[in-house]
Amino acid sequence: MMLKLKKRVREISYKSSSLSGQICSKKLNKSIQFESSLEKDFIYLIEFDIKVCSYLEQPIEISYMDSGGKNRKYIPDFLINYHDKFRKDEIIEIKYESELLEKKDELEEKFESARKYCINNDLVFRVISDAYIRDEKHILLKNIKFLSRYRDFFDKIDYQATGLHFDTSYACILLDKIDQCESCTINQLISSITNDWEKKAELIFLTWYLIANNFIECDLNNPLNLNSAIWKD
Repeated sequence: MMLKLKKRVREISYKSSSLSGQICSKKLNKSIQFESSLEKDFIYLIEFDIKVCSYLEQPIEISYMDSGGKNRKYIPDFLINYHDKFRKDEIIEIKYESELLEKKDELEEKFESARKYCINNDLVFRVISDAYIRDEKHILLKNIKFLSRYRDFFDKIDYQATGLHFDTSYACILLDKIDQCESCTINQLISSITNDWEKKAELIFLTWYLIANNFIECDLNNPLNLNSAIWKD
């Protein structure tokens, strides 16, 4: 379990010098705060990571004494819990590479206090930078941001107020078709159902929705397009 922590220890206020705000988490069914665009990008990654069970921002406050003998407090950015019961929960700090270099000594004191805390509480401490989030994972991040537009689209509709009705029959048809062919491209899947261009557009939209919600699998580490291979697990 995630240290039985349910509430952040610090509220993130708006800062004119950085991109702070909130993002709606479908995984947690609540709003998650962030205080930089890099943290926001990291949230996208863990939201779509099926290995992540839950997470919490601004999770704990760690007290430590700095090299000058002053008492300090350090609040890491995230606590992550995984579905794999053999994988330890992780305390995560998000930092830009430039800041890691510029404030190396100051940050190392904070990080060392976090490492000690994690050792004492059977946790893992990790520092994750833009080199990982935006360079190493840039294709995955781009795909996730694209799919996030479709992920909760139907959840946001007030069906009672609008009178709209979500026809699930075509979702079933798409899933049945992909079962029959085991693996195919998005284009091949849609073309096997209809030749009508308007209906194709609807089905493409629905396919993105199904991929975003893990009903259909694809390799998100490669550029996502209509020629991407898809399958059901």
